[in-house]
Amino acid sequence: AAVAAAAASTSSASGSSSSSSSKVVIVGGGEILECPLCLLCHSRESFPDIMTCHHRSCIDCLRQYLRIEISESRVNISCPECSERYNPHDICMILGDRVLMEKYEEFMLRRWLVADPDCRWCPEPDCGYAVIAFGCASCPKITCGREGCGTEFCYHCKQLWHPNQTCDAARQQRAQSLHLRTVRSSSLSYSQESGAAADDIKPCPRCAAYIVKMNDGSCNHMTCAVCGCEFCWLCMKEISDLHYLSPSGCTFWGKKPWSRKKKILWQLGTLVGAPVGIALIAGIAIPAMIIGIPVYVGRKIHNRYEGKDISNHKRNLVIA
Repeated sequence: AAVAAAAASTSSASGSSSSSSSKVVIVGGGEILECPLCLLCHSRESFPDIMTCHHRSCIDCLRQYLRIEISESRVNISCPECSERYNPHDICMILGDRVLMEKYEEFMLRRWLVADPDCRWCPEPDCGYAVIAFGCASCPKITCGREGCGTEFCYHCKQLWHPNQTCDAARQQRAQSLHLRTVRSSSLSYSQESGAAADDIKPCPRCAAYIVKMNDGSCNHMTCAVCGCEFCWLCMKEISDLHYLSPSGCTFWGKKPWSRKKKILWQLGTLVGAPVGIALIAGIAIPAMIIGIPVYVGRKIHNRYEGKDISNHKRNLVIA
């Protein structure tokens, strides 16, 4: 506060200048800068130079900002004042924390691995071992290569190996087992609350990071903050922009997908309505083109020759 008061009292006499987004005041031959985040004044040495952009903030604010971003598994960290992403060298310089930097590098490696379509993560708790599985679509059984683990899991559904079962059947069996364990381990009211909470927490289909979403019927198009995977909250599958327009039964808003009856009606309506719609559009467009194009061209030619020294007979002949 004293430094800020001194800076304010001497700013008119000493003059002030602007450097990037931080206000610079010359006090007693030294520079005092105002941090745009905490709005406190610090010496010039407290503002580290960043390689990617010209914005400057104090080291304490930047360090706290990076700690929050990394603790939330974000690795593509941008400047708090613009969209320029920080260089890993700058992040290491600002943090000054080896443990947190190792976690940041682990998240970076994990993000790179989940982008590989052949990468599969061991589903065993506290393992976190990644297996690069090439050509396993026809033989989907994978064994974790970490020493002391050896867990067997499925290439397709990325869960524990389920012999003599399809992925959908194994998924339904796991859901039923989880529901039974919840009911047996708690009272009815508590189990209902746990069931509601379980619906609010689901793992990302690509990297298995847990994501929380209120089950209030809001937007079901989710994006994982760890790996950037876009998926549907209802079916928990990676999706494209056309997912909610396809007969998948998933809706952009809502708490549950369509019933089987509604999906069948939608598909029948599409099969019947699409040919009728195409025929209707063609029936309107083709006559309009046959009649409209000659009329339009004739009108343009008529306007072009109108007022010129040319006989009506020749003008009508050109239009025809």
